[in-house]
Amino acid sequence: MSDKLPSTTYQSLTSGLDNTDNARRRYEDPYANRLFLIIDSLPEMQRALAMTLASFGADKVEYASKAGDALAKMAKFEFDVVLCDYDLGNGYDGLYLFEEVKERNLIKQSCVFMIVTGERRAQRVISAAELAPDDYLLKPFTGEVLSQRLEKAMRRREAFRVVDEAIMRHEYLTAIDACSRRISQRGEFTLDFMKLKGSLAQKIGDFDTARSLYMDVLRLKPLAWAKLGLAKSLTGLKAYDEAKLLFEEVLADNERVMEAYDWLAKLHRIHHDLPGAQDTLQKATALSPVVLRRQKQLAEVALLNKDLETAEAASEETLNIAKYTWHRSPTHYAMLARVQLARGETGTAARTLGNLRRDYRYNEMGEWMCNVIDSQLQTRLGNHEKARTLLASAETAYQKLGSNLPAEAQMEFARACFAQGKQDSGNAAMRDLVRNNHDDEELLSSIGSLFEEVGLGDVGRQLIAENVQSVLELNNQAVREAQAGRFEQAIERFVKAHEEMPHNVQVMLNLANATMAYVHGNGWHESHMRRAYDMLTQVRDLAPTNNKFQKILKAWRQLVEKLGKPQWVL
Repeated sequence: MSDKLPSTTYQSLTSGLDNTDNARRRYEDPYANRLFLIIDSLPEMQRALAMTLASFGADKVEYASKAGDALAKMAKFEFDVVLCDYDLGNGYDGLYLFEEVKERNLIKQSCVFMIVTGERRAQRVISAAELAPDDYLLKPFTGEVLSQRLEKAMRRREAFRVVDEAIMRHEYLTAIDACSRRISQRGEFTLDFMKLKGSLAQKIGDFDTARSLYMDVLRLKPLAWAKLGLAKSLTGLKAYDEAKLLFEEVLADNERVMEAYDWLAKLHRIHHDLPGAQDTLQKATALSPVVLRRQKQLAEVALLNKDLETAEAASEETLNIAKYTWHRSPTHYAMLARVQLARGETGTAARTLGNLRRDYRYNEMGEWMCNVIDSQLQTRLGNHEKARTLLASAETAYQKLGSNLPAEAQMEFARACFAQGKQDSGNAAMRDLVRNNHDDEELLSSIGSLFEEVGLGDVGRQLIAENVQSVLELNNQAVREAQAGRFEQAIERFVKAHEEMPHNVQVMLNLANATMAYVHGNGWHESHMRRAYDMLTQVRDLAPTNNKFQKILKAWRQLVEKLGKPQWVL
């Protein structure tokens, strides 16, 4: 939708800078040697687009007729331009595909992703704008229109090649440094690099850097994206009142800046204003209903608010949106069934359970979740013996699946335990979840809400506090060993902690850090470094944007290069 949004260059906001004619002249042939991907279920449309591209000089074109094929090709090739039809079948559309591609880091920063469709409904267009593909081209269109749109998007994206490799490797500090260099050059795309630097700084939790950058932009002009970015940075810095005013100001200027609603709802929840959070999310879903995370949040907030009708509608919408996307999960069925049981709708809950059994047949996690949900259904129906048998089976499987399950699935299991009076089993599950995520404030808050929901608020608060404190003490003991130069002892403590909490990101990072400190002082140690390498690889999969991970990743690269071990570069 770039043709509908105002475009502002850095030069238009400042004076005394060179014009961009030379830069435009250097970009003479935007199509030669570029690799294109056309995603469309209709072979005739694929051919028509390919012929149009060929008339521009594009001769390297790949094709995909469905989302799965497209994802496989994007994992294999580095595309420069993706032209994606909106309707990909089975309820899966180009916007979902774009979101998945970005989440999975399958396309480089310089790749142009353009939605091609006949879809004209305002709600869908808004969703397209907030997910931010490079353009949204409505059928029918001429070759000239496509050429103009592509040339404009490709020229802009070309500038981002300098950060491609770093971002694809999750090296966000390196990417931020590259942005800073381009910003200092004050070229044509300075504002674009400022915008990218701000988003990358926020991604790794460097809110001070992000705040300073957005304030620099706002001194030039009150651009909506900079105002929104500043409000998000202030939220990260816990300046909640100031952030709230800015989000409200953004929406007063333009009620369709959808992300502002999500953040306002988050602030309402921080201040325990559930009605305010629900009202904000309902306004947003009315404007843009096809964004899964928002529907899911609305369902959660409405359930906490005891607005079961809204919770059920939002849960159903969440399930429908996710069904043919990579967000698809048994936990969406569990959420819907839980709301239906809360409404006393045992029949509809049974149908939801049946759908889960059908859709996740032969899937280990799906079948496990069926037993968890069914145990709650049977409890509600008064079939207590059957409920106990189902939960016992789920508990046995839980010992195997355990912490590899998503947090929502572990919490659903704990609910089922509490519903049958198996408080020790529920507490144990939540204890493990807290210890593996002791620094995740949002998750800890959700765990606290679960205990409140089942009438165990005091128990939950004590469990959370004690286990967070125990992890901190264990970490601090090992850190003190490292600070005293006793790196072997520190490593041993962190190894023991990792055995107890195999998914705790901070423990893995501290273990890697202690190992590097040991190697700095004592030289190469193969087994220690291999274990540290494995830890960092796991963190890259679990939490690639973790600020501490980014710093350790940079130090790791410097260390292995200094020691002449390039094969150990992550």
